Amino acid sequence: MRGYRGALERLAEVKGFAPERRPLLERAFDFLTSSPKPFLILNAPTGYGKTLLSYALALHSLSDASIFDRVIHVLPMRSIIEDVQRTAEQAFGFSRTKMMGSSGEFMHLFPLNITTADTFTWDLLKLNTKRRHLVKSGREFGYDYLTQASILTSLVIFDEAHFLLDEESMATAFSAVVEFLTSQGVPIVVMTATLSRGHVRFFEKHAGKNGYEFEILKPDENDPFIKRELQKDISMAFGSGNPLEFVEPGKRNAVIVNTVERAVELYNRAIGGDAGFERDRIILIHGRMKPSHKRALIGRLRRLRNEEFLLIGTQAVEAGVDFSSDVMVTDRAPINSLLQRLGRLVRHAGDRKGQVVIMEDAPTGPYPPEKVERTVSLLKADGIHPRVPTTYEEIVNEVHGSSLVSVTRLINRSLGGKLVRFMADPSKRAPQVLGEIERLIQQGIPVMRDFLIPLSVDGEVVLVSPKKLLELYSRGLVKLNGVEFELRGIGDAYRVAKAVALGEDVEVIYIGDYDRERGIA
Repeated sequence: MRGYRGALERLAEVKGFAPERRPLLERAFDFLTSSPKPFLILNAPTGYGKTLLSYALALHSLSDASIFDRVIHVLPMRSIIEDVQRTAEQAFGFSRTKMMGSSGEFMHLFPLNITTADTFTWDLLKLNTKRRHLVKSGREFGYDYLTQASILTSLVIFDEAHFLLDEESMATAFSAVVEFLTSQGVPIVVMTATLSRGHVRFFEKHAGKNGYEFEILKPDENDPFIKRELQKDISMAFGSGNPLEFVEPGKRNAVIVNTVERAVELYNRAIGGDAGFERDRIILIHGRMKPSHKRALIGRLRRLRNEEFLLIGTQAVEAGVDFSSDVMVTDRAPINSLLQRLGRLVRHAGDRKGQVVIMEDAPTGPYPPEKVERTVSLLKADGIHPRVPTTYEEIVNEVHGSSLVSVTRLINRSLGGKLVRFMADPSKRAPQVLGEIERLIQQGIPVMRDFLIPLSVDGEVVLVSPKKLLELYSRGLVKLNGVEFELRGIGDAYRVAKAVALGEDVEVIYIGDYDRERGIA
């Protein structure tokens, strides 16, 4: 347990808190460092501090590499990466981030490597995202075997992986990743706050087929964290109309909505005086902001830690931004997303009372309407405590499914089989894999979420959808390099997205004036 204790002490020193026992994490660390072939599901609520396990295992790998040489922490969204990376650098100085637009895309050789699900999948396919244009031109192989090999000797942690199985553009690729990794005996951890029985059966099937020691850990009523959270008074109500009518000046408030446009609209109302807050205490955060801008806003939020504020944000803050609110007003969403958001309500140890208001007339945004409506209906019937799993487990099962069939319905078996063969066949080197991936994309088959487009803004990267690209282009705010056609409709915007996904020499540059308050909105 030396690695675990060292990580806890260092993290407490950097974050400024008194170390508190987490029996679940101690058991998880012991299992992962003693079993020769571990597959662990760590099902703990938001705020439990699950990421400590990544740091502890990375420290352990420095002194004992008998089971794994390093740790790769895979996250479903870019927005979460920045907080994990910043903490790792501050506390330990031994991590590296790999994702589109970062400078560190090579092999996973650091004790702790933090990456997105998309980049991780490309690496398993032997397609390093920084070298794809050179692979395409036949000038090199792009570290294909080396990048993949650096994964196969690691312990892989999938953080909130169920989001990937629930997303049509990633379900097939993620299923192929799990199938390939388990066929190779790679130690695996799935960390989540909201895992349905159907998701558990998915992972258990792959673990059982490949001879893993399979373990599920979740906190019980004697866990110090659960005891502490049960002492907090958290009320839940449902509202309609203007979300700003439910905020309370003098307290820490968060309004989380489903779209950037809705967040900006509410921000404009709030700074106009609708919410009763001074302007310097109103903060807007969403996914179409430059990373440096977002970091500065998070810094402002942290400085207001125990003072009144009004944070207005999107999914970009529902995970990975460390703050605590007394009042949370949120658009309706599926239970897993709501629980992520509610993880920012009275989050810290000294917080005692919180209120959540769910806007039941809000647009469902990017979420399946049936899951959103089912969630609201169940929450009205049964109250929950957002950080006590026994109070919401059945709602998660009802919304996301208890059977294996219910969580694998989005998986394309034929495409998944091809991806596994690309990963497993040593004769399929990077140029051959790229050629086959190109053919799939040209046929209109989205292999992954790479249909998002990296927009260069003052030397930084902001990801936008084809729809948003078309809007910006039509307003004269974007310049396209390496594109020989005009963008006359959404089909042309998707042609640009496909060209980027295929590694073509295309650059999309934002030439408008960047809004230092609202980002690209």
